[in-house]
Amino acid sequence: MKLERTALAGALAIFMSSHAVAQSITLQAATIAPPDNIWSKVGDRYAERVAERTGGDVVIEMSYSGVLGSAEETIEALQFGTTNIVIQEVGHLDNYEPLAGLGSYPYLIRDYDHFNVVMEETDIGSAFHDEIETRAGFKLVGAGFRGPREMATNRRIENADDLAGLKLRVPNQQIFRDTWTTLGASPTPMPSLEVYTAMQQGIIDGAENPLEAQIRSKYYEAVPYVILTGHVNAYYTFIFDSAYFRGLPEDVQQILIEEGEEAMRWGSEQMQDLIATYEKYLTDRDIELVRPDVESFRAKLEPMKANYPADFQEWIERFQGAGAN
Repeated sequence: MKLERTALAGALAIFMSSHAVAQSITLQAATIAPPDNIWSKVGDRYAERVAERTGGDVVIEMSYSGVLGSAEETIEALQFGTTNIVIQEVGHLDNYEPLAGLGSYPYLIRDYDHFNVVMEETDIGSAFHDEIETRAGFKLVGAGFRGPREMATNRRIENADDLAGLKLRVPNQQIFRDTWTTLGASPTPMPSLEVYTAMQQGIIDGAENPLEAQIRSKYYEAVPYVILTGHVNAYYTFIFDSAYFRGLPEDVQQILIEEGEEAMRWGSEQMQDLIATYEKYLTDRDIELVRPDVESFRAKLEPMKANYPADFQEWIERFQGAGAN
């Protein structure tokens, strides 16, 4: 499948490189977020700046709310050219390359300051993106800090032992399944649109998402607790098919990189202001915020690293060790 995708993308890239100089370029960008979401606004900002810098010769057309399909469907569509840019977390590429799942590894990135060390102050983030491009054929541009993933549950969780048997919705990614199985919960992958109803009906006991997603989906109406585990600090990026991207004129590539990085940087900064408002929003709606013993989570997850190949473990150590004195 990978060879077929690479061959098709290569043919598209050759076509683009031979025609793009003589005509304008239109790029279809997809996100599952609604238009008023911060990451949709990041895409809008990207489109505006690229259009300005190219005098309107490069147009990014945004599609919101999953109109072009789920995250997985739009990523798959990159190979056919029906999408050209997907705004999503890098972990969604784990079906193409297991190393991409590193973006969702628990306690890999400690907080926003550590994120900036990894992505801005060292070459670790760019080297990781280069490795994903080499292995999986996707070009990743920029990194936008999404904020910590927390739990929304129907029961109080004060330490890792309290997770025993908890039916928790997780994204359909191997890292998430491994994480919550190791912690003793019962991870249950399901589409995000089904989560609210599943929690209301007791089919699942909870879900884990950034607070921004929990508020957008109104989980606070379905369950009474938010457990502040901060177990993953994931990030968004602009995902391109590498062969297609490399087939664009070099000056266009450079603009797409520079403006993509800047747009994601802006999104990270905006998210810091928003995160500060989320806890109050939830407590105003009678949600109990529980601050569990996070060290019990970390300790229980530590042996999980040994389940992965040596190169994966090396990347974990590079990320976690960034900025250490």
